[in-house]
Amino acid sequence: MWHRVGTLFTGIASRISDFYKAHIFWRKIERALALHQRGEVRSDGLQLTSATTTLRIEWVARSVHPWDRNLPADKSDRLFSHQCLDDTHAALGRLFAEIPVLDTIEVRVRRNLLHPPILLGTVERESFRSQHCSSTAMKLRAMGLSFRMSNLCLEELETNSHQCPVD
Repeated sequence: MWHRVGTLFTGIASRISDFYKAHIFWRKIERALALHQRGEVRSDGLQLTSATTTLRIEWVARSVHPWDRNLPADKSDRLFSHQCLDDTHAALGRLFAEIPVLDTIEVRVRRNLLHPPILLGTVERESFRSQHCSSTAMKLRAMGLSFRMSNLCLEELETNSHQCPVD
């Protein structure tokens, strides 16, 4: 029972901490717009009407587990693709959870640094929360990520035909 109470308290404390961090973040923006702090006589400042936070992030997908590297190429590629989609979904969830003021994530995922991306797009917090598809691939597409698959394997995207959000 005490373990459940401790877990409940930890969850509440974490949410309060996230709320406090978000409050501090937005308060800093308001303070920056309050021009009177720089020695002006007037006490008015700039009025905040809108603000959003966007993270631009790019990463290289993990390769398949060393035990699976000796599998036939098509099976290894399918494992890689499934793992990449799952990893991307998990990473997006963690980013939104860890950064409470984050509204949008512009993401690009590559198989390696020298090749075009295999996933890219913009995901909004609200669209991440609202996806209830059973397939990870369908969730990611519904959230706003673009990718191309053939025979259950991710293929490189042609960057000149897609808007690449991360530069």
